[in-house]
Amino acid sequence: MNKEVIVIGGNHHNTLSVLRSLGEKGVLSLLIVVSHDTKPYVGYSKYIKEKAVIDSEDEILSAMYSLHRSSDKAVVIACSDAISSYLDSNYDTLSVNFILPGSTEAGRISRLMNKNTMTQLAKDCGMSVPRSWVVHTKNDIEDVTYPCIIKPLVSKNGSKADIAICSLKLELEKYLEHCSCRKLQIQEYITKKIEFQLIGCSLNGGEQIIIPGAAIILRQPINTNTGFLRYIPIKEFQYDRESCAEFIRKTGYSGLFSLEFIRDKKGTDYFMEINFRNDGNSICVTASGMNLPYIWYIYNCGRSIEKELCYDSMKEVLVMPEFNDIGNAIHHRISWCNWLKDVKNTDRFMEFSRHDQKPFWMYIVKRIFHI
Repeated sequence: MNKEVIVIGGNHHNTLSVLRSLGEKGVLSLLIVVSHDTKPYVGYSKYIKEKAVIDSEDEILSAMYSLHRSSDKAVVIACSDAISSYLDSNYDTLSVNFILPGSTEAGRISRLMNKNTMTQLAKDCGMSVPRSWVVHTKNDIEDVTYPCIIKPLVSKNGSKADIAICSLKLELEKYLEHCSCRKLQIQEYITKKIEFQLIGCSLNGGEQIIIPGAAIILRQPINTNTGFLRYIPIKEFQYDRESCAEFIRKTGYSGLFSLEFIRDKKGTDYFMEINFRNDGNSICVTASGMNLPYIWYIYNCGRSIEKELCYDSMKEVLVMPEFNDIGNAIHHRISWCNWLKDVKNTDRFMEFSRHDQKPFWMYIVKRIFHI
C-alpha cells in the first residue's frame, strides 16, 4: 500500500525539488511550508495534494497531524536543518504516526549538527579535516591561523550570512563584533581545486548507503554552495567510499543527506560538513537519472528499490539555480554571452520546470510586485 508523504521545508527551491522529484514519479505530497509569506511560491506546484503554511518550526507538529489523516504512518522528508532538528527532538512523539528521517534516539542528530562534533567523528573515520577552533568572542582567537573561514557552530542557529572568510586577525575581530551568531567554528582556509558534494540516501541507519554521484560547484556564490554545478555519476568520480560509509553508519542516520568536501591542489579531500536533510542541490541527482526522494519514499512503503538503483544509466548533467546565478551576469562577474551559453547548455534548472511552471512565474510576479 502507498503511504502518504509529508514534505516539510521553507519557501525555497530545496522544497520544490522534492515535490517535483516525487511528483514526476506520480506521488503527490502533503506540504508544510515554514514561511512568513502566506502564499509561498513553492505552494503553487502541481504536485501537491494538500498544504499548510506556518510561521515557525514550533507549529510543525500540529501541522503534521492536521494534514495526516491516514491510519498508516506517513513518510516524512525534511528540507532544512532547523526542521531536521525539530523532528529529531520530537522523535518519541512523532515516530508513533510518522516515518521520520534521523536516528532512533531522540536528540542524537541535533547533537551531531554541532560542527565540532561532526568534525571529530569524521577524523575518527579516517577523513582529513581542516584545523578548527570554537569561539564565542574575539578573546578566543589568539591561536587562529589565517586565512580562515567562519561558520555557525550549529547551522540551524545561524544563517548563510554568518559565513565569512578572513585573511587577517583585524578582519576577524571586526567580524566578531557584528556577528549575531553566538557560537562559531573557525577553520583554516583550504585552497581548493574543487568543492564537491556527495548527495545520498541512508537506509536503516546506514545499513544501505546510496551515493549516486558527485556535484561539483562550477560557480561559487557568496555564503552558499548552491551555484551552477556539474553532476558526475559516481562511476566516474573517485572518493574515499569506506570512510564516508563508516561515518554515516556511526551517525545511525536514516534519510536524505549530503556530505560536503573540498579537494585541495594535491588531491587531498577535506571533510567540511554533513547535512542531515534533503540538499538544496539535490535536483541534480534526479536530473542525472536516480530519484533519491522517491527511493526514500518507496523503501518506507515496503517496496523494492532495486529498479531505481540505476547507477550504470546515469548521465553527467549541468544544473543551474537560475535566479541566483543570473546575478553573476548582472554584476559583471561573467559576460552575458557566457551566461546565456551556460543557460543553453543547462540540463535542469532549480526553479523552472516545463512540467511544473507555475512556481517559477509566481516567484517572478512576487519579486516584481512585492506581494
